[in-house]
Amino acid sequence: MAPAAFRQRLEHRGRSGGEGLPLLDGFPGDLAALRRHAGYFQTYHCTPSWPGLVVCSCSRLYEENGEMRVKSIERIRDTVNEIRQDSKYVGLAAYWRNRIFITERSLGMNPMLSQAILIPFEMAHQRVYLRGVTTGVSWRKGNLPYATRTIWRHMGAKPDLRALLRRCGVLPLASRQLPPTVRAFLDSPSAELLTVPTEY
Repeated sequence: MAPAAFRQRLEHRGRSGGEGLPLLDGFPGDLAALRRHAGYFQTYHCTPSWPGLVVCSCSRLYEENGEMRVKSIERIRDTVNEIRQDSKYVGLAAYWRNRIFITERSLGMNPMLSQAILIPFEMAHQRVYLRGVTTGVSWRKGNLPYATRTIWRHMGAKPDLRALLRRCGVLPLASRQLPPTVRAFLDSPSAELLTVPTEY
């Protein structure tokens, strides 16, 4: 390794220590492969918190100190129920066996973890959508765990950030603001939202 990279790896190991080190060693995996997907994304998924609606958020995948980091923002305005929700997430991305693994932690008083597994761009000319599955917990349904499809739309390295944030929120599947590719992927009959039953 180059001296600077080797020094950084030693410092990273010294800071981490303990039994969690094998897990941290899983990040970033194939960094060169991850670099091809760096940039900003408009992300979409369904959740039990907003039944029948699609949550649109924005994320940034970027390299820092030899790791591929993720920052996400979720902004929801529900005027009917007078709900104003702003959530921020930070995380790490890894590339293994031709899949992208993203683990994020929410920031705030009651943090929680979520994970997404995405399929990389299939062909050289298709550099727009990453499709996959996300797991998390529903904050409006008693922290019930759930799994659902997610799709990330690549918006480039320097998009209009104000426009990116303005598009965040909850949308019905029939909304014209949803790209047809997103609607088709999330509205497929096989795209079932899986969660834990409230009664056993």
